[in-house]
Amino acid sequence: MNNSIEIVIVLYQCSLEESVTFRTLNKQLDKITVDYEIVIYNNDKNTKIENSCFLIVNSEENKKLEGAYNFALEKAIKNGKSWILLLDQDTLIPENYFKELENLFSQDISSDLAVIVPKLTSNNKVISPVSVSSLMRFEREINSTGYTNKRINALNSLSLFSVQFINSIGGFSKEYPFDMHDHWCYNQIFKHQKEVYILNISAEHNSSFLNLEENVSINRYKEFLKAESKFIRNELGVFKYMCHKIKLIGRSIKQMAKNKDKRYAGATLKYVFFRF
Repeated sequence: MNNSIEIVIVLYQCSLEESVTFRTLNKQLDKITVDYEIVIYNNDKNTKIENSCFLIVNSEENKKLEGAYNFALEKAIKNGKSWILLLDQDTLIPENYFKELENLFSQDISSDLAVIVPKLTSNNKVISPVSVSSLMRFEREINSTGYTNKRINALNSLSLFSVQFINSIGGFSKEYPFDMHDHWCYNQIFKHQKEVYILNISAEHNSSFLNLEENVSINRYKEFLKAESKFIRNELGVFKYMCHKIKLIGRSIKQMAKNKDKRYAGATLKYVFFRF
């Protein structure tokens, strides 16, 4: 199998020098033995990025994750790449990531493998991947490594997707261009009965949603709530959508007790009654 990789880093209001992802990746390029191409996709029309060493895309509009991912997917297909590595701007890529990846590539890989992921941590807490329960969709930390065909969620950053699989489902979803895009990807893997491989490696990731008041504006949080409800209703069905509303009640109660700014709890509670 040709294990070449199309690598895409998505930036927004962030220079190359400010991106933790780019800095840690750039230090490791001379250690990568597989064939690769790097796409830097800049979604900030007010900032131009220039670098002759990489393929730079300065988008005239914010095409969010979906636009960047599908651009890189088209490049991967055109260039005959087998894998597409999705990266955001603030994931610290561990020094042994590509070594672990190449060790896996040296083995016989399952024909049903759709994605390879590491474990992502934030403040010493594993936030990705997580197992998802069948009813209420409660998430639990995954401690195992290797192949799994169980229902899981994982963050897009440092997800290495099979180009063949993503292309077979029509590319990355335009219905969820930013929020819930990762949930859509991993739901597609489960629906198509494909496998995930969890690497025995951890990477630090900056997750703004772990501290809403400090990192996420109320308007930004409302956008997330809308996408979350849309995804669960349209992709998972009415029953799980109703279970989701029960979870929202619990979430709003926790936010009311924990957060000084009660608008977050109020916004969450409103989505118990909204219908999508």
